[in-house]
Amino acid sequence: MLTARGLGFRPAATLAALLMVAPAAAQVPEEPAPAGRSPSITWRLNVEWITAARGTAPRETVINPGNRVLRVPQWQAQSELRPNLRVEMGSRWQLVVRPRLLATWDRTWADARRRAEATGASANWTELFVAWRPHDAVAVTYGLQNFQWGPAELVSPSNRVFHEVGLFRDALYYVRGKHLLRVNLSAGRQWSLVTLAELGANGEPPFEAGNRFRRKAQTKLEWSTESGASYVGLTAGAAEAAPPSLGAYGSVAVTEGLALYTDVSATRGSRAWFPVAAPVTPAVPATPAMPGVPGTAPLFVFQQKDRASGVLRWHVLGGARYTFVNGVDARLEYVHQDAGYSTRDFRHAALALSAAPNPAAAEPYTTPGLEFLGRRLALVSVRLPDLPPAGRLEIQGRYLASLTDGSGVAFVTASGGATDRVTLFASAALTHGAWDAELSRLARASVVGGLVWNW
Repeated sequence: MLTARGLGFRPAATLAALLMVAPAAAQVPEEPAPAGRSPSITWRLNVEWITAARGTAPRETVINPGNRVLRVPQWQAQSELRPNLRVEMGSRWQLVVRPRLLATWDRTWADARRRAEATGASANWTELFVAWRPHDAVAVTYGLQNFQWGPAELVSPSNRVFHEVGLFRDALYYVRGKHLLRVNLSAGRQWSLVTLAELGANGEPPFEAGNRFRRKAQTKLEWSTESGASYVGLTAGAAEAAPPSLGAYGSVAVTEGLALYTDVSATRGSRAWFPVAAPVTPAVPATPAMPGVPGTAPLFVFQQKDRASGVLRWHVLGGARYTFVNGVDARLEYVHQDAGYSTRDFRHAALALSAAPNPAAAEPYTTPGLEFLGRRLALVSVRLPDLPPAGRLEIQGRYLASLTDGSGVAFVTASGGATDRVTLFASAALTHGAWDAELSRLARASVVGGLVWNW
């Protein structure tokens, strides 16, 4: 729900950025509307109905022994409606309404427990915002919005408002909008300045387990070539009770089909959850040894560390993309994050969880405040469009490897038009690695299939 209480947000980054925008906007005279003519109102509506079924094989781990702790549904069916309404009043005002209505049926079983079935229904807003363009060079947008940038497929380190990961992107992929006030200023086709402030929570679980919502602000300045094939951007952001962050992103067209790109951010310290050793007292027994993990005397627990540290933490992505003449797209991306877990951190996390195997204790491990747990990862991605029959089939495969502990996950998704309005899709994921490794700690495999009906 949109509220006005967020308008009291006054971080220095937002104020400074808005002050930069305001004078520039004030220098641009507004063109008056023709006398006697009222703006025309137009609207467009389309609806997606998505129905799918998913099967998941949970991993036997200390986090979820016998699926008794996390109770991951082995079978799940869902049906959802995604209406998309766009209303325009002249060329200056626009209203976008995108609700999401979801119904689910889950079937879950665990060792020594009866199988359980559960049904549920929910409704929320994917996006709900109004946009005002007082001049062709200025736009102000308020409401629930999905606003992302960057050339990479896997993640955008410079975007500190949206922590989205693109590994499992298929027909069910969904990004819930955030409560933003956004100001866009453009100077021709090559320069743009965007300032956004996240004013309130959108109802999703926090990115960092157990933490309350914190208002944020971020500004990005971007320049691109006349063709748009190459571009570079600089970002700066701030959040309540957190150090500021700086970032940059860009892409360079080396040849007609080859592009090299990067996306980088840096901040002081880290607010993520890490396993740390705690002294053993008579009331707290030593953590027992787990298979493949040596025994230890200290009790490991999760704590947020380095929050006020002066150490600069870098999150860096580098990639290369080649687009062939027939439309085939291939990518290779590498990610390094200083705040990620080391191999030793993964072992200590398993020890911390073995002492208290319950959902509350697992939250810092499943939602630590990092897009990925490990420090080094590599992604290979290939997209094959316009395949037979009739050029309606598209297949995309991605493989993500954790170079920290050797685990990995392969994900393949395919979609094809059965009719002009109905699209069939299927996806599958398969992991490999140790039971306590980064990409193989929660599930062994999953499959999903369904259809999308557009009208």
